[in-house]
Amino acid sequence: MIKIEVTKEMRKQINDIHREYIEQTSVLKLEEKIKKIRTKKRELFKKLFGDNTKKRKTSIINYCLSADLEDILKTFDVTFSEVYGFKFSDKSTDKQKRTIEAIRKDLDEVFNYRGFNAGIKLKNGSKWNRHKFITALGIRVCPYCNRQYISSYEDGTEGRKTTADADHYYPKEQYPILQMNIFNLVPSCNVCNSRTKGRSNKRHLYPYVDPSDSLSFQIPLELGEQVSKILIDTKINKRAETSKDVFKLDKIYQAHLEEAIEVKQNAINYFEFGERAYEALQGLDVSFDIFPTWFNFMGKDALKDPLTKLRQDIYKQVMDELKK
Repeated sequence: MIKIEVTKEMRKQINDIHREYIEQTSVLKLEEKIKKIRTKKRELFKKLFGDNTKKRKTSIINYCLSADLEDILKTFDVTFSEVYGFKFSDKSTDKQKRTIEAIRKDLDEVFNYRGFNAGIKLKNGSKWNRHKFITALGIRVCPYCNRQYISSYEDGTEGRKTTADADHYYPKEQYPILQMNIFNLVPSCNVCNSRTKGRSNKRHLYPYVDPSDSLSFQIPLELGEQVSKILIDTKINKRAETSKDVFKLDKIYQAHLEEAIEVKQNAINYFEFGERAYEALQGLDVSFDIFPTWFNFMGKDALKDPLTKLRQDIYKQVMDELKK
Protein backbone atom coordinates (compact mmCIF):
# COMPACT_ATOMS: atom_id res chain seq x y z
CA MET A 1 0.00 0.00 0.00
CA ILE A 2 1.13 3.54 -0.78
CA LYS A 3 0.05 6.47 1.37
CA ILE A 4 -1.90 9.16 -0.46
CA GLU A 5 -0.32 12.53 0.29
CA VAL A 6 -2.48 15.57 -0.46
CA THR A 7 -1.25 19.14 0.02
CA LYS A 8 -3.23 21.44 2.31
CA GLU A 9 -4.06 23.66 -0.66
CA MET A 10 -5.40 20.77 -2.74
CA ARG A 11 -7.28 19.31 0.22
CA LYS A 12 -8.99 22.65 0.83
CA GLN A 13 -9.85 22.96 -2.85
CA ILE A 14 -11.34 19.45 -2.93
CA ASN A 15 -13.27 20.07 0.30
CA ASP A 16 -14.72 23.36 -0.98
CA ILE A 17 -15.83 21.81 -4.27
CA HIS A 18 -17.31 18.73 -2.59
CA ARG A 19 -19.13 20.94 -0.08
CA GLU A 20 -20.80 22.83 -2.94
CA TYR A 21 -21.71 19.52 -4.59
CA ILE A 22 -23.35 18.24 -1.38
CA GLU A 23 -25.20 21.53 -0.90
CA GLN A 24 -26.69 21.22 -4.39
CA THR A 25 -27.57 17.53 -4.12
CA SER A 26 -27.76 15.73 -0.77
CA VAL A 27 -28.86 18.75 1.27
CA LEU A 28 -31.89 19.21 -1.00
CA LYS A 29 -32.66 15.48 -1.13
CA LEU A 30 -32.55 15.30 2.67
CA GLU A 31 -35.19 18.02 3.00
CA GLU A 32 -37.40 16.20 0.49
CA LYS A 33 -36.98 12.96 2.44
CA ILE A 34 -37.78 14.59 5.81
CA LYS A 35 -41.13 15.78 4.42
CA LYS A 36 -42.11 12.29 3.26
CA ILE A 37 -41.06 9.98 6.10
CA ARG A 38 -43.02 9.37 9.30
CA THR A 39 -42.87 7.59 12.71
CA LYS A 40 -39.55 6.09 13.82
CA LYS A 41 -37.84 6.76 10.51
CA ARG A 42 -38.57 10.47 10.87
CA GLU A 43 -37.31 10.35 14.46
CA LEU A 44 -34.07 8.71 13.31
CA PHE A 45 -33.42 11.27 10.60
CA LYS A 46 -34.09 14.22 12.89
CA LYS A 47 -31.80 12.84 15.60
CA LEU A 48 -29.14 11.95 13.05
CA PHE A 49 -29.21 15.15 11.02
CA GLY A 50 -31.01 17.74 13.15
CA ASP A 51 -34.49 19.10 13.87
CA ASN A 52 -34.28 22.10 11.55
CA THR A 53 -32.98 22.89 8.07
CA LYS A 54 -29.84 24.70 9.22
CA LYS A 55 -28.75 21.89 11.54
CA ARG A 56 -29.44 19.27 8.91
CA LYS A 57 -27.35 21.10 6.34
CA THR A 58 -24.42 21.32 8.75
CA SER A 59 -24.71 17.65 9.73
CA ILE A 60 -24.89 16.19 6.24
CA ILE A 61 -21.94 18.28 5.06
CA ASN A 62 -19.97 17.03 8.06
CA TYR A 63 -20.85 13.42 7.21
CA CYS A 64 -19.40 13.99 3.73
CA LEU A 65 -16.29 16.01 4.65
CA SER A 66 -15.12 14.90 8.09
CA ALA A 67 -11.94 12.81 8.22
CA ASP A 68 -13.09 11.18 11.48
CA LEU A 69 -14.94 8.26 9.92
CA GLU A 70 -15.11 6.24 13.13
CA ASP A 71 -16.78 9.12 14.97
CA ILE A 72 -19.43 9.35 12.25
CA LEU A 73 -20.06 5.61 12.47
CA LYS A 74 -20.31 5.78 16.26
CA THR A 75 -22.86 8.59 16.02
CA PHE A 76 -24.90 6.63 13.49
CA ASP A 77 -24.79 3.36 15.43
CA VAL A 78 -25.74 4.99 18.75
CA THR A 79 -28.57 6.99 17.18
CA PHE A 80 -29.97 4.02 15.27
CA SER A 81 -29.88 1.82 18.40
CA GLU A 82 -31.63 4.49 20.48
CA VAL A 83 -34.49 4.74 17.99
CA TYR A 84 -34.94 1.09 16.99
CA GLY A 85 -33.54 -0.83 19.95
CA PHE A 86 -31.08 -2.92 17.94
CA LYS A 87 -27.87 -2.37 15.97
CA PHE A 88 -27.84 -1.51 12.27
CA SER A 89 -25.67 -4.57 11.72
CA ASP A 90 -28.10 -6.87 13.57
CA LYS A 91 -30.23 -8.88 11.13
CA SER A 92 -31.50 -11.50 13.57
CA THR A 93 -35.13 -11.28 12.47
CA ASP A 94 -36.95 -10.61 9.22
CA LYS A 95 -38.39 -7.42 10.72
CA GLN A 96 -34.90 -6.14 11.52
CA LYS A 97 -33.74 -7.00 8.01
CA ARG A 98 -36.65 -5.06 6.49
CA THR A 99 -36.00 -2.07 8.75
CA ILE A 100 -32.29 -1.98 7.93
CA GLU A 101 -32.96 -2.32 4.20
CA ALA A 102 -35.52 0.51 4.31
CA ILE A 103 -33.11 2.85 6.11
CA ARG A 104 -30.30 1.93 3.74
CA LYS A 105 -32.54 2.70 0.77
CA ASP A 106 -33.48 6.10 2.22
CA LEU A 107 -29.84 6.99 2.88
CA ASP A 108 -28.91 5.87 -0.64
CA GLU A 109 -31.54 8.25 -2.01
CA VAL A 110 -30.25 11.14 0.10
CA PHE A 111 -26.51 10.71 -0.48
CA ASN A 112 -26.90 9.16 -3.95
CA TYR A 113 -23.37 7.90 -4.58
CA ARG A 114 -24.53 6.45 -7.89
CA GLY A 115 -25.33 9.98 -9.05
CA PHE A 116 -21.74 11.00 -8.28
CA ASN A 117 -20.60 8.97 -11.29
CA ALA A 118 -22.19 11.50 -13.63
CA GLY A 119 -21.96 14.41 -11.21
CA ILE A 120 -23.33 17.92 -11.74
CA LYS A 121 -22.18 21.31 -12.96
CA LEU A 122 -21.27 23.69 -10.16
CA LYS A 123 -21.92 27.44 -10.03
CA ASN A 124 -18.67 28.24 -11.85
CA GLY A 125 -19.66 25.97 -14.74
CA SER A 126 -17.16 23.21 -13.96
CA LYS A 127 -18.27 19.65 -13.33
CA TRP A 128 -17.69 17.66 -10.15
CA ASN A 129 -18.00 13.90 -10.14
CA ARG A 130 -16.11 10.74 -9.22
CA HIS A 131 -13.72 11.14 -12.15
CA LYS A 132 -12.87 14.74 -11.23
CA PHE A 133 -12.32 13.79 -7.60
CA ILE A 134 -9.87 11.01 -8.43
CA THR A 135 -8.05 13.16 -10.97
CA ALA A 136 -7.72 16.00 -8.43
CA LEU A 137 -5.74 13.72 -6.11
CA GLY A 138 -3.03 13.41 -8.78
CA ILE A 139 -2.70 9.63 -8.50
CA ARG A 140 -1.66 7.52 -11.50
CA VAL A 141 -1.28 4.11 -9.84
CA CYS A 142 -3.53 2.10 -7.52
CA PRO A 143 -2.43 2.74 -3.90
CA TYR A 144 -3.55 -0.71 -2.76
CA CYS A 145 -1.44 -2.85 -5.11
CA ASN A 146 0.93 -0.41 -6.87
CA ARG A 147 0.58 -2.56 -10.00
CA GLN A 148 -2.16 -1.00 -12.13
CA TYR A 149 -2.42 2.44 -13.71
CA ILE A 150 -5.56 4.43 -12.91
CA SER A 151 -5.23 6.91 -15.72
CA SER A 152 -7.49 9.61 -17.14
CA TYR A 153 -8.54 10.20 -20.72
CA GLU A 154 -10.53 12.71 -22.71
CA ASP A 155 -13.97 11.76 -23.97
CA GLY A 156 -15.22 13.95 -26.79
CA THR A 157 -18.74 14.21 -25.41
CA GLU A 158 -18.34 13.75 -21.66
CA GLY A 159 -15.00 15.42 -20.95
CA ARG A 160 -12.20 14.04 -18.83
CA LYS A 161 -12.75 10.54 -17.41
CA THR A 162 -10.71 8.06 -15.40
CA THR A 163 -10.23 4.31 -15.56
CA ALA A 164 -10.10 4.14 -11.75
CA ASP A 165 -12.68 2.86 -9.31
CA ALA A 166 -13.45 4.59 -6.04
CA ASP A 167 -13.24 2.01 -3.29
CA HIS A 168 -15.36 2.64 -0.21
CA TYR A 169 -12.93 1.90 2.62
CA TYR A 170 -15.98 1.26 4.78
CA PRO A 171 -18.27 -0.58 2.30
CA LYS A 172 -21.34 1.47 1.44
CA GLU A 173 -23.67 -1.52 1.84
CA GLN A 174 -22.81 -1.83 5.54
CA TYR A 175 -22.07 1.86 6.15
CA PRO A 176 -24.40 3.91 3.91
CA ILE A 177 -23.86 7.05 6.01
CA LEU A 178 -20.29 7.25 4.64
CA GLN A 179 -21.00 6.62 0.95
CA MET A 180 -20.24 10.23 -0.08
CA ASN A 181 -17.50 10.99 2.44
CA ILE A 182 -14.36 11.91 0.49
CA PHE A 183 -12.13 10.29 3.12
CA ASN A 184 -14.00 7.03 2.61
CA LEU A 185 -13.44 7.13 -1.17
CA VAL A 186 -10.07 5.62 -2.11
CA PRO A 187 -8.95 5.64 -5.77
CA SER A 188 -8.16 2.08 -6.80
CA CYS A 189 -7.89 -0.22 -9.78
CA ASN A 190 -10.80 -2.44 -10.73
CA VAL A 191 -8.88 -5.57 -9.71
CA CYS A 192 -8.40 -4.41 -6.12
CA ASN A 193 -11.84 -2.87 -5.73
CA SER A 194 -14.03 -5.47 -7.39
CA ARG A 195 -12.13 -8.71 -7.81
CA THR A 196 -9.96 -9.06 -4.72
CA LYS A 197 -11.64 -6.90 -2.06
CA GLY A 198 -15.20 -7.08 -3.31
CA ARG A 199 -17.53 -6.63 -0.33
CA SER A 200 -14.94 -7.49 2.28
CA ASN A 201 -15.42 -5.54 5.49
CA LYS A 202 -12.01 -6.27 6.99
CA ARG A 203 -9.93 -3.33 8.24
CA HIS A 204 -6.96 -3.27 5.90
CA LEU A 205 -4.39 -0.48 5.55
CA TYR A 206 -5.95 2.95 4.99
CA PRO A 207 -4.07 4.96 2.32
CA TYR A 208 -5.04 8.38 3.71
CA VAL A 209 -3.41 7.63 7.09
CA ASP A 210 -1.17 4.55 7.18
CA PRO A 211 2.45 5.09 6.06
CA SER A 212 3.77 3.41 2.92
CA ASP A 213 6.29 1.38 4.92
CA SER A 214 3.52 -0.37 6.89
CA LEU A 215 4.43 -3.37 4.77
CA SER A 216 7.40 -4.04 2.51
CA PHE A 217 8.46 -6.39 -0.26
CA GLN A 218 11.43 -8.66 0.35
CA ILE A 219 13.29 -11.59 -1.18
CA PRO A 220 15.11 -14.46 0.56
CA LEU A 221 18.43 -13.08 1.83
CA GLU A 222 20.75 -15.70 0.33
CA LEU A 223 22.37 -13.28 -2.11
CA GLY A 224 24.04 -15.97 -4.16
CA GLU A 225 20.81 -17.84 -4.74
CA GLN A 226 18.30 -17.29 -7.52
CA VAL A 227 15.22 -15.34 -6.44
CA SER A 228 12.41 -17.89 -6.29
CA LYS A 229 9.71 -15.89 -4.52
CA ILE A 230 8.72 -12.46 -3.30
CA LEU A 231 7.86 -12.09 0.36
CA ILE A 232 5.58 -9.58 2.09
CA ASP A 233 6.80 -8.27 5.44
CA THR A 234 3.80 -6.98 7.39
CA LYS A 235 5.94 -5.98 10.40
CA ILE A 236 3.51 -7.46 12.95
CA ASN A 237 0.93 -4.93 11.78
CA LYS A 238 -2.57 -6.39 11.84
CA ARG A 239 -3.95 -4.05 9.17
CA ALA A 240 -0.92 -4.74 6.96
CA GLU A 241 -1.51 -8.46 7.33
CA THR A 242 -5.14 -7.91 6.38
CA SER A 243 -4.09 -5.91 3.31
CA LYS A 244 -1.83 -8.74 2.23
CA ASP A 245 -4.72 -11.19 2.52
CA VAL A 246 -7.54 -9.03 1.14
CA PHE A 247 -5.63 -7.85 -1.94
CA LYS A 248 -3.77 -11.17 -2.41
CA LEU A 249 -0.44 -9.31 -2.54
CA ASP A 250 1.68 -12.34 -1.68
CA LYS A 251 0.12 -14.19 -4.62
CA ILE A 252 -0.16 -11.58 -7.37
CA TYR A 253 3.38 -10.30 -6.83
CA GLN A 254 4.88 -13.67 -7.71
CA ALA A 255 4.26 -12.58 -11.31
CA HIS A 256 6.98 -9.94 -10.84
CA LEU A 257 9.96 -12.15 -10.02
CA GLU A 258 11.84 -10.85 -13.07
CA GLU A 259 11.68 -7.28 -11.77
CA ALA A 260 12.93 -8.40 -8.35
CA ILE A 261 15.78 -10.41 -9.90
CA GLU A 262 16.85 -7.44 -12.03
CA VAL A 263 16.95 -5.09 -9.04
CA LYS A 264 18.88 -7.60 -6.94
CA GLN A 265 21.50 -8.26 -9.62
CA ASN A 266 21.93 -4.58 -10.46
CA ALA A 267 22.35 -3.76 -6.77
CA ILE A 268 25.06 -6.42 -6.39
CA ASN A 269 26.84 -5.27 -9.55
CA TYR A 270 26.63 -1.63 -8.50
CA PHE A 271 28.03 -2.37 -5.05
CA GLU A 272 30.92 -4.43 -6.45
CA PHE A 273 31.60 -1.85 -9.18
CA GLY A 274 31.82 0.87 -6.57
CA GLU A 275 34.33 -1.11 -4.49
CA ARG A 276 36.52 -1.92 -7.51
CA ALA A 277 36.45 1.67 -8.70
CA TYR A 278 37.42 2.94 -5.25
CA GLU A 279 40.39 0.56 -5.10
CA ALA A 280 41.52 1.42 -8.64
CA LEU A 281 41.42 5.13 -7.93
CA GLN A 282 43.07 4.67 -4.52
CA GLY A 283 40.37 6.62 -2.78
CA LEU A 284 40.46 9.64 -5.09
CA ASP A 285 37.17 11.45 -5.37
CA VAL A 286 36.44 10.96 -9.05
CA SER A 287 32.91 11.34 -10.30
CA PHE A 288 31.31 8.23 -11.75
CA ASP A 289 27.70 7.35 -11.37
CA ILE A 290 25.65 4.72 -13.14
CA PHE A 291 23.08 4.88 -10.35
CA PRO A 292 20.49 6.93 -12.31
CA THR A 293 20.64 4.41 -15.15
CA TRP A 294 20.13 1.28 -13.07
CA PHE A 295 18.01 2.68 -10.25
CA ASN A 296 15.94 5.49 -11.73
CA PHE A 297 13.03 4.29 -9.58
CA MET A 298 14.72 5.46 -6.38
CA GLY A 299 13.30 8.78 -5.24
CA LYS A 300 10.27 8.41 -7.49
CA ASP A 301 6.71 8.79 -6.26
CA ALA A 302 5.28 5.28 -6.03
CA LEU A 303 1.84 6.64 -6.95
CA LYS A 304 3.16 7.69 -10.36
CA ASP A 305 4.63 4.45 -11.73
CA PRO A 306 3.65 0.78 -11.20
CA LEU A 307 5.92 -1.53 -9.16
CA THR A 308 7.97 1.37 -7.80
CA LYS A 309 7.53 0.23 -4.19
CA LEU A 310 8.61 -3.32 -5.05
CA ARG A 311 11.80 -2.07 -6.71
CA GLN A 312 12.59 0.42 -3.94
CA ASP A 313 12.06 -2.12 -1.17
CA ILE A 314 14.17 -4.83 -2.84
CA TYR A 315 16.99 -2.38 -3.57
CA LYS A 316 17.11 -1.19 0.05
CA GLN A 317 17.03 -4.76 1.38
CA VAL A 318 19.86 -5.97 -0.88
CA MET A 319 22.08 -2.92 -0.27
CA ASP A 320 21.60 -3.19 3.50
CA GLU A 321 22.67 -6.83 3.32
CA LEU A 322 25.73 -6.05 1.18
CA LYS A 323 26.90 -3.34 3.57
CA LYS A 324 26.94 -5.66 6.60
